[in-house]
Formats: sequence, structure tokens, C-alpha cells
Amino acid sequence: MTKKIIKIPEEYKPLFENDWRECAIWGGRYSMKSHTVARFLLIRARMAKTRVACFREFQNSISDSSYQLLADLIDLYDMRDFTLTKNSIINTINGSDFLFKGLWNNEQSIKSIEGIDIAWVEEAQSVSQTSIDVLTPTVRKKNSKIIYTYNRLMEDDPVHQRLVLEGRPNTLRINVNYNIAIKYGMITDVILKEIEDDKKNRPSLYAHKWLGEPNKLEQKIYKDWSIIDEIPEQARLIRRGVDFGFTNDPTAIIDVYELDNGFILDELVYRKGMSNKSIADLLLAQKNNSVLVVADSAEPKSIDEISSYGVNIVGAVKGQGSVMAGIDKVQSQKISVTRRSINTIKAYNNYMFATDRNGKVLNVPDDSNHEWSNSMDAVRYALNSLGLESNFFIGTF
Repeated sequence: MTKKIIKIPEEYKPLFENDWRECAIWGGRYSMKSHTVARFLLIRARMAKTRVACFREFQNSISDSSYQLLADLIDLYDMRDFTLTKNSIINTINGSDFLFKGLWNNEQSIKSIEGIDIAWVEEAQSVSQTSIDVLTPTVRKKNSKIIYTYNRLMEDDPVHQRLVLEGRPNTLRINVNYNIAIKYGMITDVILKEIEDDKKNRPSLYAHKWLGEPNKLEQKIYKDWSIIDEIPEQARLIRRGVDFGFTNDPTAIIDVYELDNGFILDELVYRKGMSNKSIADLLLAQKNNSVLVVADSAEPKSIDEISSYGVNIVGAVKGQGSVMAGIDKVQSQKISVTRRSINTIKAYNNYMFATDRNGKVLNVPDDSNHEWSNSMDAVRYALNSLGLESNFFIGTF
């Protein structure tokens, strides 16, 4: 059998040393953070019995975790000593295992995990101070370690404040960017062209996306939303917002509930490849399938087709200045989001105002990354429809 060599960039070599307790690894995209840490953990798990706990702030299912990345690497390197179960990965020779958990509001479950040797926290820019305070004393085994990998989001990200700006004893800090992928020939021409185009034409996006620099606090469009566990029984479903997608962008459908002069958002679906028929079937299958659905009026044919299946759907009212007017209305509301609405929470955290070439914040959303606008557009369509029923129109636009 041909031996397969696992290559680790030299910049990550300090991970194999033992004189650190916490490790911050941050930088822009294509800095090989997640892939390298996953390789490191698999190597450690083969060398000696190791319990690895893989965390993210929000994890509703195993598909939200690092499980698939580790599984893909196990397959790539033909590591037949690992067995993949439904919720864990186990080394059949020495008993090493990988567990996967969400941190948010999961204190008792996290505290119950015994004998963690290494904790890996992915997308750590989203980890709250509360979660850090729970995790740190939980990983208490002698010589145990915690690794945080992240692309900085805001200037006050708690994990970066703790490990880099303030500093902690025995902390390993590794700051890497896409130049590491260039150095080791692990980047494609397509990505390099994208990087150069962003660098030339969208310098603020380039700095954040590829160099890992944080967004300014004043760039964040929405602030002070609350995250709740469940929808209270007394809450009333009043709207569904839909932003269409298919191949490159997902279709986002957000339920909007009213409660105590505020609104609760609950992510019904966030999925690519949905046809109009599948969207209609999903909406009609819901318990409250008569609630008004407000969708992107830029796709009148989709709205007309979905309506023909019996869905109570209309197009959102649009016009000059409607986007900022809609954002202003959403900003003025008391908003909560259910914890299971992972993509909506990510969008909320990443939805930013654009900046000019000099970094000045502009009064328009940054549309250079559609990943964060899908859910936010669906929310805006739904909330801005309230009280405006007489302005709606259905079918051909």
C-alpha cells in the first residue's frame, strides 16, 4: 500500500510543542487554519489516546460541526484506524475519540464532558464571553489545550480580546493569511484572481476577507438582537419572508412572530437548489400555512408560480430608497432570534454597511458578499410588510 504523507505548513509547527495552554489562530481566508488544525488533531489522535472536543458557538446538528472536514481528511489519507459513528469519530486502535458540541446555552452538557485533552473551537469569532468562561475551566485535565481558529469579525471579538489584545499565560498566537497557501502551492488561479480583483477594486473587503482585519463596530447594520431558546407559546406568527436563491445562493425563509411589542425571527429554511414547487410544498406543509408570505418582488414569475399552488404569497413593495428605509424600520424594532436559526444569526453578525476606498462607512449595505444578505433580506421583506397590506400586489409585476 502506498504511504500518504500529511503535510503541515512550517508556520503551524508550534502546535506540536507542549508548552502552551491556549492557542489563537486567526487570519483571512485561504490561510489553511481549519484544514491544518484538523490534520494536527488527527495526527495527535493516532500518536496517543486523545479526547478531542470540537466546539462551535452554535450547533444544531452534526452537519454544523467540523465532523465532515475530519471525515474527508480521514478518507483522503486512508486512515483506516478511524471509525465514523453518527455523532463521533473513534480510533479503533488506541481509543482516541472526537466529540462535537455547540457552546451556546449548553453549559451543563459541556461541563459533563470528562477528560478533554484538546478542545478545538471553530469560527471562534462568534463565541461569546459567557461560552469562553464556561469552556476554559471545563478543559481542566493536566496538559490539556484549547485551540481557537477564527477570522476576526469585529474589533471587540471576545476571543481575540482575551488571547491577543489582553493576553493569557502560555498562549500560542499564530496569525496567517492567504500568502501561506501561495507559499505551499495550495491555491488555485481562480482564487488568486479573485483576491487580486478584491485588492484592486474593493480594498475594505480585501482587508477583511483576505487579510483577516476586523470590521469596524460602526459598520454593523443591526445591533442588540437577542437570542432565545424557543418561541414562547403566546407568540403569534404574522409573516413569512422569502428571499429566493437556487444554484449559488440559498433560498431563505424566515418566520416572524409578534410578542410584547417586539418580533421573534425563526429560520424555517436556508437551502440551495429549491425549485418553486419545492418552496410551495414546504410552505403548504406548515401548520400555519395560511399566513401571508412576502417574497422578493424581483422574481415575479416565481411568486406567480408559487401562488398558483395555493400559497398566500405577495411581492415585497420596492422602490427608490426602499432598502435603507426598510433597514431603518427593522433597526427600530425589538428583535429576538431563535437559537436554532444558525444562518440568520451568522447573517446578523456579518451584515455590514459598505465602506469607501478610504475606509469611510457608507449608508448602504455591503453587497459584495451575498452570503449575509439572504436571511436579512427575507427579514426586511416580512417586517416591512406590516401595516402595508393595501400596497401589495400578486402575480405579474
